[in-house]
Amino acid sequence: MVLNGTLKEFILADVFNLLTQQRITGRLDLASGKREALIVFKDGSIVGGEDGDENLTGKLFNYLVDIKRRTPEQLTPIFSSNTGDLSALSSALLEHNLLTAAELKGFAGSFVEDICCSLLTWNEGTYRFNSVGSVSDIACGVVTISAENIIMEGMRRVDEWARMKDYITEDMVFAHAPHSGGGVSPSEIDIAAAPEEYIFGLLDGESTVKNIKKSCCLCEYKVYESINFLLQAQRIKAMQQHYSESIKAALARKDAEVASVLRATFFSSLVAAAVAVAFVAFFLFFRVFLLPKLDPGTHDRDVVEQRRLSDVKRSDAVQGATLLYRTVIGEPPVADREATIEKAGFLTDRDLYGRANVRGRVAER
Repeated sequence: MVLNGTLKEFILADVFNLLTQQRITGRLDLASGKREALIVFKDGSIVGGEDGDENLTGKLFNYLVDIKRRTPEQLTPIFSSNTGDLSALSSALLEHNLLTAAELKGFAGSFVEDICCSLLTWNEGTYRFNSVGSVSDIACGVVTISAENIIMEGMRRVDEWARMKDYITEDMVFAHAPHSGGGVSPSEIDIAAAPEEYIFGLLDGESTVKNIKKSCCLCEYKVYESINFLLQAQRIKAMQQHYSESIKAALARKDAEVASVLRATFFSSLVAAAVAVAFVAFFLFFRVFLLPKLDPGTHDRDVVEQRRLSDVKRSDAVQGATLLYRTVIGEPPVADREATIEKAGFLTDRDLYGRANVRGRVAER
């Protein structure tokens, strides 16, 4: 089954309901401008999803590093060997006891719910559904959520999401408020029950909301929701505007320094290449034009060689003319062979000196 259209004509909630009624399995691809997203259905239920850079593979990696305190060196081989197969990756994580089945189901279920609810806010773009036989490579295999629950939760979040974005922007920087109390250690954080404790530990007075969103294990909605909760509890405060501008200016200067180093390296390479080309050109000029003048012997050798070749050509010409004279006259020339055959017309200046030297020969005469 193939289903496609625009979200202006057919809202995403209606697409969910249609696929649920058909109890179909496949992938629903969404696009809006440069954004691309995916929702996975199995027998009419939602079993997976991702929105651009927010995907379960990356968030699982961050979860294991930030919450379970696993090292990237320990995780990278497992994630690399199961790239492109989410079900196989989930099985490998369980086999290596990196997390329990309950932890995987809870974290993956919350992630898929957050992704699908955020996609319900799209009011423009296109959708395309393709039915497939298996979705094991794009679904972890432990999540099953009804589309009806997603729609209800998504509608509840729409207004709250809009309100939070009115006073929390991605370029803002937050820090702990005075007397906010200490945070909870990572090993004690229940990220499903209290995600704000996790986000509280990441708000260091330097990182922007955008940077935290990219590097943490929570989806965008949960990041904003946690910051909103902490603001309401007065545990954090937004950095004053001039401080935020200073931080952004410092980051801009750092980027400018990196760009300057790259430009300097490029120009250094360019200058080195230009010097090398100039050296080669000078060497060739010296070899062709200057060296013969500095070494007269070179010119003398060339003159001797030209004379030798001229003598060889002259000798060949005289021998050929002598053979022709003997054939025509019936006897060989007796005295002054060269003069005799030349006078008889069997040997010319062109034969002796070549075309280039005939004029010079005539001039001498």
